Amino acid sequence: MELAPNLAVAAGIIVEILLLWETADRQRDAGPAPGILAPRLSRIQEITLIVLIVSWICIALAEYVNPPLSLNTLSFIQNAIMGPSFFFLFIFGMVIPKLMPRINEQTIVAINLIVLISLPAGIDWYWLAALLLPSLGVLVIALTNRIIHPGVKSLLYFWYLICLFIISYQNSYDLLASDQWSTSLEYFIGGASGIFLLLHSIFLVRFFLMLTANILPQNRYLVSLAMPQLFDDQQIPLLKFFGILAILAVIIVANQLTGLVASASLLNLLILLVVHFMDRPFALDQT
Repeated sequence: MELAPNLAVAAGIIVEILLLWETADRQRDAGPAPGILAPRLSRIQEITLIVLIVSWICIALAEYVNPPLSLNTLSFIQNAIMGPSFFFLFIFGMVIPKLMPRINEQTIVAINLIVLISLPAGIDWYWLAALLLPSLGVLVIALTNRIIHPGVKSLLYFWYLICLFIISYQNSYDLLASDQWSTSLEYFIGGASGIFLLLHSIFLVRFFLMLTANILPQNRYLVSLAMPQLFDDQQIPLLKFFGILAILAVIIVANQLTGLVASASLLNLLILLVVHFMDRPFALDQT
């Protein structure tokens, strides 16, 4: 890779980490401080916007100048990106998963839709059935407006992590880069989605261990303690929800017909938009 793609990957990673931070603060009502330059934004939102603007100025300059770099220099830049990234993934994916966005049934349905659309042609029927059956179950649960049991939430969240792992596996990430990317925008989206998907893939290991520990009755209280940190009991109105699903389907189908954007990049971008921004809640009824 040249300098511009490396900067794009690094920028995508940094922006996504800031978005994870901002989403965690917003969903947990942490009361973030208002921005200095834009008081209507929170401090972290303002920082994210500034980083985004500065990053793309640097990427554009790197594309215009296109400085020749030696292999040693490129290797140093890539190691400087990957080293902190994997440290972040280990700490916040395995040790302190405080930046995992809270999701609900509707989020899982939207992610399911993206996963099903991204499936390769000619997939065996039994694999398709294994994906469709849980997807239909999640859809039925998402159509209700009642708070579900923590045990059921844990199974739904486990399915959500599996869906993200499927997307990550299909992307065939080599570290945080892929030979599927060709433009700086694709490298940027790849860096952002890569850190997001790999973070959840690592957390999948920890969450699986937690679920297996619940086989013992004395450990089942752990689910009740963990799920409020990972699962949100708020949903958007069903009309808006189906409207969002329709918009997602139209965008994906239109892109498949026109080929304006690389399919993998579009699906990755939609995943980030769904998880970070599809959370305009209303109160649910208590069972």
